[in-house]
Amino acid sequence: MTVEISSNSSGKSSDGDKKAQFSFSLRTIVFSHFNEKARWALDYYQIPYIEHRYMPLCHMPSMFKYRSQGTPAPGSSNFATPFLMVTPKTTDDSSDKNQGKNGNKVTLNDSTAIVEFLSEQFATPSTDSLYSNDSAANARIVSLEDRFDTMLGPHVRRYFYNEVLLHSPKAIGQSLGQHDNVGRLQAWIWMVFYSMFAWILVRFLRVNEISAARSKDIIKREFEHISRVLESGPPGPAYLVGNQFTAADMVLASLGGILVGVTNEDGFGAWVPRLAQFRPEAQAFCAELRATTAGQHILECYKLHRGGKAPGSSYGYSFFGLW
Repeated sequence: MTVEISSNSSGKSSDGDKKAQFSFSLRTIVFSHFNEKARWALDYYQIPYIEHRYMPLCHMPSMFKYRSQGTPAPGSSNFATPFLMVTPKTTDDSSDKNQGKNGNKVTLNDSTAIVEFLSEQFATPSTDSLYSNDSAANARIVSLEDRFDTMLGPHVRRYFYNEVLLHSPKAIGQSLGQHDNVGRLQAWIWMVFYSMFAWILVRFLRVNEISAARSKDIIKREFEHISRVLESGPPGPAYLVGNQFTAADMVLASLGGILVGVTNEDGFGAWVPRLAQFRPEAQAFCAELRATTAGQHILECYKLHRGGKAPGSSYGYSFFGLW
């Protein structure tokens, strides 16, 4: 990560002082597991931020003016979320050269880049970095991040959409826009036009019985692989790299949480349907994954490391609080 932000204060400033000099705005597809990565990183470093939450496809009008900013992950569109904007509360000419592509602010719309950026800028002795100073360990962390982004992320999304959009009652899919996940106007639009949105998502993401079955098989094999990694680790607390929580654990838990029944009550940053609302086949698969070492590790990461939203954080709305 080459993007940096510089402090406007003279002398050495504390981590809290540095955070206070910037405003943080995060735009998300509210229940997306990739977006959960960015939320978790902000909350982990106790960075207050405003989260603007959207439903799939509803996010595109709001993201239109940001489409040329940042660099989305490979394969993602210019409308990709999460989209993090870091803006100095006060600026001067001498600090502009280190503020990223837009002169006085940093914009990132790749979840992995966001986690790395926040760790580089805001890790402190009291809040461990999500990466390692040891080059070999750090390479392992980055390698696992990339693996999970590729081998888990897309397949979890396809499997989840298959269950919600194709195999659950319509009310379950519509409920994703309720429970204060988004503003009232968005919730109403999602509910009224749900069938159209579902049709578009199913075709755009190529969700069908064959692709979902393949994704389910890949997920199962990936959980088996992760379990072996955890079981072969050194004595002490079971983490993916070394004996401490790292970005590898955070990414695994973020992407795999909904597979093992994690909800907002466990720390997930949005409301998602409860396990009992899914069909029996999905409940059985969830129970199978929860029983693995990898599944238990995900649950433990939420229990020990997720916590709540960073103090001072809030939700952003537009259109008189309706969007």
